[in-house]
Amino acid sequence: MYERRRRREAFFERLLNYFTELGEEIDEFVESMFEAMRFSRPDWDMDSCCIEPLVHVESTPDSIIVTADLPYVEGKENIKLNATEDTLEILAEMKKDVRFEKWGTIQREATFRKYHKIIRLPEKVVPEEARATFKNGVLQVILPKKVKKTPIKIE
Repeated sequence: MYERRRRREAFFERLLNYFTELGEEIDEFVESMFEAMRFSRPDWDMDSCCIEPLVHVESTPDSIIVTADLPYVEGKENIKLNATEDTLEILAEMKKDVRFEKWGTIQREATFRKYHKIIRLPEKVVPEEARATFKNGVLQVILPKKVKKTPIKIE
């Protein structure tokens, strides 16, 4: 009786280990898929003549730094930025149209006049303290991270 019980417990322990390892492998696979999608090509919306700019999001100990490539944008007055605690929206007007002819598997013609992208930030930020610079077609936005500490008053 004791031997049968021990074999049964060993079976369930092996089964539990198998499902635990399988779950970890699935988590790693899903995480790698999302990581691969983060660096995908720019997207576009032909109806609104918008294209997504290439962006890089970097996390430092104090802030989130978003760098966006905005060729054909002439000055900072042509850029609008909107931020919340967890997103940054970039809207920019190009000084000249960008036109694609005969591209992709379907031969179409497209003209783009604006950039538009909403970026989900990896951590919560304080949007009111954000600052941005624009130089030579490169936009850099620095968003301070929201402090998770709350001071405790001693009575």
